[in-house]
Amino acid sequence: KRYDSDIKEATIQTFKGAMLEGDYGLLVTMSNYTKNAQKYLDSTPIIRGINGTELVDLILKYYHDLSDKYKKMIPLKMIYIPVPKED
Repeated sequence: KRYDSDIKEATIQTFKGAMLEGDYGLLVTMSNYTKNAQKYLDSTPIIRGINGTELVDLILKYYHDLSDKYKKMIPLKMIYIPVPKED
């Protein structure tokens, strides 16, 4: 689903209610989670929540491991910038 605001606790509860016994869930948002939603996620080990910032960090960290299919979907180019050496 697509939401225009931060994810609320009720959304996570609905997601958990749709899960079957033994399921694990991943809830990804480009926005964030409300404080109550984050507390709920912290107390619910079978659901992992990833916000927009963490998603971007994960893509940058593991980009070199992605298949060519996904690299074509997210075309990034490594650029090296010289930085003065600290004494």
